[in-house]
Amino acid sequence: MEGRIISLNSGFYKIILTDGNIIEARCAGRLRNYRVTKNSTFQVKLNQKAQKIETINVKLSPKVGDYCEVVDDLIVSLKPRINSLVRPDVSNIDQVLLVFAAKEPTFNFYLLDLFLVNILREKITPVIVITKIDKLTKEELFNLKNELNYYEKLGYKIFYVNSKKDYPSELISLLSVKTTIVAGQTGAGKSTLINAIIPGFTLQTNEISKALGRGKHTTRITSLYHFKDGFLGDTPGFSKLDLHGITKDTLKDYFVEFKEYKCKFRDCQHLENSLGCMVVSNVGKNIKKSRYENYLRMLKEIK
Repeated sequence: MEGRIISLNSGFYKIILTDGNIIEARCAGRLRNYRVTKNSTFQVKLNQKAQKIETINVKLSPKVGDYCEVVDDLIVSLKPRINSLVRPDVSNIDQVLLVFAAKEPTFNFYLLDLFLVNILREKITPVIVITKIDKLTKEELFNLKNELNYYEKLGYKIFYVNSKKDYPSELISLLSVKTTIVAGQTGAGKSTLINAIIPGFTLQTNEISKALGRGKHTTRITSLYHFKDGFLGDTPGFSKLDLHGITKDTLKDYFVEFKEYKCKFRDCQHLENSLGCMVVSNVGKNIKKSRYENYLRMLKEIK
């Protein structure tokens, strides 16, 4: 039987089969411990080796979003992944709705840029959704939109939503025939968004922790739900994100505005003291200073 993994909980994988039925299965031990090469083209089966392309070995485990083969309630093979994220731990994704609250918790531009870098690395389309705008004053909302206007000019779609009103039809239409996951800051309203988008659907939601100023973790597992001939997925929220598989030499490739300026220095990392660097010379002009500072902060973390 073939199908797609739609959730994982305590070692049990929920799988929607090609005929629409949903079953539970566990992972075959030898598959769970199978080692393949990162970014390799593979069809992992018992007693079958993967075709190696790179030299960095990684441990392969089935994850939500994987297409698989099941025999006797055991996952025995995985089909090649189009892409794969670590946080959230999902694969074969078309787009990510990055959900950030305008307030409660406080909007975090650094976390937004971290998400964008990780998503672009896997060639996944990001869509930014700003929730709880009804909690802002008119002046606060104007200032936030003014800050985020820079991202719109970079080509990112941004939606502003009021938690007490319906979500824009244009946003919902983007979900048709695609696998979309909802990810973002803890307490930003990811589960609330899914509840609003899917009629009659109910996911548990919690209020913001007033003492800590951030949300309580409501979603504890990643799950995909069938929606508009595609899938919509809820993921656990978090306030910290790492740079997975990104090096000091590749980080600049995921700041899309840098590509407009051809630096005369080969392998330039666009550091502040790089005299003559076209990227550095445009900081504060065509390149938003705070975003460049986020780039330097990530670079420092990688180093």
